[in-house]
Amino acid sequence: MELGVFNPIYRNHATKGSRDREPWVDGAQHEAIRRRYIETRYQLLPYIYTGLEESSRTGIPLMRPLFLEFPQDATLQTIDSEFMFGSSLLIAPKVVEIFGPYEIRMPPGMWYDFWTGKQVDGRSQNVEPALDVLPVYVRGGSILPQQAAVQNTDERPQGPLEISVYPGPDCRGSLYQDDGNTLAYTRGEFLRMQFSCDARPDSLRFRFSTLQQGYKPWWTSMKIVFFGLTSQPRQLSLDGKTLGDFQFDAAAGTVTVNLSAAFEGEIAMAK
Repeated sequence: MELGVFNPIYRNHATKGSRDREPWVDGAQHEAIRRRYIETRYQLLPYIYTGLEESSRTGIPLMRPLFLEFPQDATLQTIDSEFMFGSSLLIAPKVVEIFGPYEIRMPPGMWYDFWTGKQVDGRSQNVEPALDVLPVYVRGGSILPQQAAVQNTDERPQGPLEISVYPGPDCRGSLYQDDGNTLAYTRGEFLRMQFSCDARPDSLRFRFSTLQQGYKPWWTSMKIVFFGLTSQPRQLSLDGKTLGDFQFDAAAGTVTVNLSAAFEGEIAMAK
């Protein structure tokens, strides 16, 4: 159930005569874990839908081997126990039923723990995760669109579009949205946005713009979360105007900015 979240199709398949597979059949502890992962899948739908639309144009699969994203590192060609989910998420499950720690090979670059937001050091990690933790890492330089959890894909998310910014090299991301049900997108009824960030020791700039706006999305506000910060910024501004309403979380190392719905702009942060 945990690993299925990070597959292109998420379903718990079985055959006649096998044990029941519903999320709640193994007691309250397992039901709570599975509920959290199912909700994570719903929260990631903007990222997943954007990735699948890209696959429809390029042929590059959403679930991909490490060497596809990091062809310059020959040592990754033999690793078949980890994979990328899109270009931003590294999934590192334990694929054998043996108790104890195991090693995760980290591809080149910066990485963040998906669950804590903390930056990860080193080219390898020795982990022994708890039952409710599937090791997932975010590639530094990723910008992930997310939403509030829903109970089905036809339900309108309540709350803002959340943009998670993980500073690093070649920092960028994108968002694609359409109605999800009809062929109206073939007539230009879709939304396509792009994001980028430029992080330096004393500053950070985040830019967002709209390439195609033929579809009205569900959100009316945006929540932008910047990860990897060690101190409260001295100043934030949106298109040159000071932003006084932001939240710094020292424990998480994040800065959160809430905006009304906007389709282009630049946030500048002085550290």
